[in-house]
Amino acid sequence: MDDVRILKGWTKKERKELEEAKESNFKNAIALINGIANDDDNCTFLTIKYLNESPDEDNQLARDIVDYYDGKAKFADQKYYVHLIKSDWYSYLNINTDGELKLYNRLELNGFKTKFTRDEVAAIDPKFVPFMEEVEDDE
Repeated sequence: MDDVRILKGWTKKERKELEEAKESNFKNAIALINGIANDDDNCTFLTIKYLNESPDEDNQLARDIVDYYDGKAKFADQKYYVHLIKSDWYSYLNINTDGELKLYNRLELNGFKTKFTRDEVAAIDPKFVPFMEEVEDDE
């Protein structure tokens, strides 16, 4: 599935509502789009997204929903920092391009990676999983 695009510009609440709609409430994209347009109670955040957008952005919203339902679009995996000592700014897990681990800040300086998916953290060492902190969407 190399043709899958990553959906952007969605808040966590909108994302969760779309995921839940596909799983249970709305069995197809047209039913969901109709529910959003008709201010369905099950689509609070998606309705707000629809009402606050321009016609071009509404069309993009519809494309995103259809592609998500068809498996042609998905959300990026949640990223995490691994912060080993909460009060220490220099205790974030960093890894360089050679796979060397280091503790430093979370700024991704000099080619070091500091943001990881859950699977990446578990692959480095499952003991690090409890130290994960979500990366906010705007970071």
